[in-house]
Amino acid sequence: MSTVPTDTSTTTTSDPTSDPTSDVEPATEDVAGSAPVPARRRQERADVTREALLDAALHEFAAHGFDGASTRAIAARADTHQPQINYHFASKEALWQAAVDHLFGRLDDLMRAHGAFGAEVADGRAGFERSIRAFVRAAAALPELNRIMVHEATADSDRLAWIVARHTSHRFGLITGAWRMLRAAGEVADLDETVVYYSLIGAASLAYTNAPEARHLGHDTLAADFVERHADALVAMLCGPPTHSMTIEGNE
Repeated sequence: MSTVPTDTSTTTTSDPTSDPTSDVEPATEDVAGSAPVPARRRQERADVTREALLDAALHEFAAHGFDGASTRAIAARADTHQPQINYHFASKEALWQAAVDHLFGRLDDLMRAHGAFGAEVADGRAGFERSIRAFVRAAAALPELNRIMVHEATADSDRLAWIVARHTSHRFGLITGAWRMLRAAGEVADLDETVVYYSLIGAASLAYTNAPEARHLGHDTLAADFVERHADALVAMLCGPPTHSMTIEGNE
């Protein structure tokens, strides 16, 4: 539902909180004769506001779950007005879906930045190890990911079905498929691929999801050196030392 006034002639005198893109500056074309400058400024402000709402929504949904998060708190965290949520998103459910899409998009960007996007399949054991390291780093940067999944994955719901269909099913297939191939080739331990999937997701995420607890225990799990030691440990735990066949090939 949009709260944008239907009569655009009254935009400059209406409550500015009801239209996040309102701008009282006169519309003047730039030198190149393109769209009016104020229109571009309005769009830029709208994009900034939308991004702030998504980031705020991730924090609130991660901390309180869908039911516990309030749109008032989300708007306040984004330093904007609550009606802007209705302007940018049709409903709280739509905001939640957009925030989760935003979160998984950031995950993919981080995995790609570390050279691990699809590497778990393309590059054999080395690619799988690189993907583990990249995922640990991403989990450290995005603790909201595991927190939201904990809220949603522990009870069946339409939201969980949506996440699985849109975001986690194909990731599950990539990781388990890659492990099956490595296992069949004797390059990794003889472990069930589903066990490996959940071991990876849980072991990679908990230290960052529980970072406040770790601080009480005297440890900063978000420190860069901890993240790298964590990644090394998880590679060793899941993949183990190089197999005999890999050692022979590496010495040829």
